[in-house]
Amino acid sequence: MQGDAEGDALAEAEEARLTAQPAADFVSAAEWGLRALLILLVVDIFVVAPIAQGGTSVVQPVVHSIILVSGIAIASRSRGTILALVGVLGVAGLVTHWTYHDHPTIVLQRADTALSLTFTVIVSCVTLVQVVRAGPITVHRIEGAVAAYLLVAYAWALAYQLVELSDPSSFRFPAAAVPQTLRFHLLYFSVTTLTSVSYGDITPLAPVARCLAGLEGVIGQLFPVLLLSRLVSMELSSRKPIGC
Repeated sequence: MQGDAEGDALAEAEEARLTAQPAADFVSAAEWGLRALLILLVVDIFVVAPIAQGGTSVVQPVVHSIILVSGIAIASRSRGTILALVGVLGVAGLVTHWTYHDHPTIVLQRADTALSLTFTVIVSCVTLVQVVRAGPITVHRIEGAVAAYLLVAYAWALAYQLVELSDPSSFRFPAAAVPQTLRFHLLYFSVTTLTSVSYGDITPLAPVARCLAGLEGVIGQLFPVLLLSRLVSMELSSRKPIGC
């Protein structure tokens, strides 16, 4: 009887280990995907975009492609419909982006921008949900908070680009921005607007562009405050003794 009980306990432990292993793999993939996404966003926004404003860059499509793959890895923790949607958008965006890079046309540019915007919004929401869910504060959660903030700037830059592609007089640039470098200029404008340090070298002229810029400025003020408040409350809650 004792041997049977020990055997049953070992079988249950092995089954639990096998059940937990896929979940651990999903968490690991999501964590590495988030870390890669954060690094690539920093490189794309603060290194590639300023350099590429003077002309086309081969590095940008590569960075953009890895960002799409990292976004899919982050969504792997969600599974189900969200994972399928992110996967389809990621693959479609990857193909469209490289096609536009080789054969630039206004139609492909609009399609690439729309796909990238939709993909970025969904990944931003998935990342933010993982950041604010209950639990202790970890390095992974802090990385997610920073990545979500940068994704807001990235998404708004894509929205600005759609507006500019629809009406080429929506923004006033210090120099003529060719279609291939438009995203880099607007990414710079988005970051400076989100952080409220806009220098006035790029100015929104169309009503839709001004509306988006004003909304981004408000989000740039509220987002860090609200997110920091949530993280602090979560940390304080995790430190409370059980039963208090």
